[in-house]
Amino acid sequence: MIILAKKYNLIAQIRQKQKIYSESTDSQSQKRLGQYFTDSPIAEFMSSLINLDNLNPDNVKLLDCGAGYGMLTTSTALHLLNNGINNLDVTVYELDDNLIEHLNVVLEGIKEKFKFANKQFSYTIINDDFVVLRPDINNKQKFDISVINPPYFKYSAKNSIYSKKTADLFKGEPNIYASFIAITISALNTNGQIVCISPRSFLNGLYFKSFRKFLLNNSRIDLIHIFNSRNEVFADSKILQENVIFKLTKTQKQYPQVTISSSKNIHDLDNPTIAKYPKDIIIDVSNSEEIIRVPEREIDFRTLQKANVLPSTFSEEGYFISTGPVVEHRTQEYLTLKHHKPNQVPLLKAHNVSVGGISWDGNSKKDISFRLLPYSHKHLLLNKKYLILKRFTSKEEKRRLVAGIYNPINGNEFIAITNKLNYIGRADTNLTNDEALGLAVLFNSEFMDNYYRCISGNTQVNATDIRIMKIPTRDQIIQLGKNVRKINILNYVNIENSLKKILNDRESNEKT
Repeated sequence: MIILAKKYNLIAQIRQKQKIYSESTDSQSQKRLGQYFTDSPIAEFMSSLINLDNLNPDNVKLLDCGAGYGMLTTSTALHLLNNGINNLDVTVYELDDNLIEHLNVVLEGIKEKFKFANKQFSYTIINDDFVVLRPDINNKQKFDISVINPPYFKYSAKNSIYSKKTADLFKGEPNIYASFIAITISALNTNGQIVCISPRSFLNGLYFKSFRKFLLNNSRIDLIHIFNSRNEVFADSKILQENVIFKLTKTQKQYPQVTISSSKNIHDLDNPTIAKYPKDIIIDVSNSEEIIRVPEREIDFRTLQKANVLPSTFSEEGYFISTGPVVEHRTQEYLTLKHHKPNQVPLLKAHNVSVGGISWDGNSKKDISFRLLPYSHKHLLLNKKYLILKRFTSKEEKRRLVAGIYNPINGNEFIAITNKLNYIGRADTNLTNDEALGLAVLFNSEFMDNYYRCISGNTQVNATDIRIMKIPTRDQIIQLGKNVRKINILNYVNIENSLKKILNDRESNEKT
């Protein structure tokens, strides 16, 4: 009990000091270092995820590749001390010179606590760049545990010192946090454990494809924890970021299930909602992307089950999705608030899109026209039928996917679409009326919305993710449109009733 009391006292001290440091450090310096300190509830939750049964209590080696003020190292070390570990050797890396003296004080404090319990603690502080040093290659020492909050920022693939530093592990330069995680995995012993908090972005998307492949080929996903609120995870930094905590084991042995846990924020981490799901629900191996899907609720699990048995994908059915070509701040000379004039066309924007279709009449204060001037054609599309899909919604909005049919406006050869929208069509021909209506039913459905949320935590609708989503066949999509056209009203109730029949029929056929 004395050790536990001292543990919380030490963690509280670190919490206070890193709060003061964050408040006194300008945001640009934080951004340059990717420095967002771990709060104490998160640190304690992360350390609690370590599987103690896999450790030799007389010889444990711990790695923290971006130690900061030492919150994660402290929480993990004291968790291990209170759970029977007799000898702990810690290696921490920290690039910020201003934190090294404090790290020394913190680690000496931990050493005293181990000494008080008649146990061994040793440590090494490396005031250098973890990624540049590549300790997994240049240091023979391997580690049993790593509990980390890596920095995150994008960097230039041409000019940065980080460029190509992890080319032997994965291709591309998606974000510095991916490099930290990959090197950490590489530096672990077989059956070594990594617990990490990072942005959610690596779970899907083209930029992280090679990194995901490395992660899945070299480790097992044991657990993923998600937060329902994104504005309190790094409270001191006042940033909005979709983050996840995940636990990996460096092994080729795979379990049939993955644990998904969730909490509203950092204050209820001691009582998370926990569920176990089949591995093939979490990791989508139906395509080369190998995205990692996270069902937040039971309905999401059922959605993914239904998606898994759909017969085709968006791309396989001959559809394309692209981003609108008009970047408004770069095309100001083409934009006008005067409408229905010669040599101009409507510019479709997010406010013009609804489930009922595209509405642009020039009467809204937000409506904009696009002038047909020299060189304007590169910003325009042929005036034909598209399904328009919003690219941006807030996490708090009821629907992530909002789509409306654009019916060509008579008399125009071209149409302008902002880059805040995606447009969907066919690669080989034009969309038919029934086909466009069927696609509108599909993309405005609760099923598709839940499905997309399982794939992406981003509030931006990514075309890459849409292309690999499982969907009904083209014939089924056309039939969807025909069914709704008979009703003559496109609303959410009719959408759900129409799609439910196809999904249920498919599910029944699979069972038989």
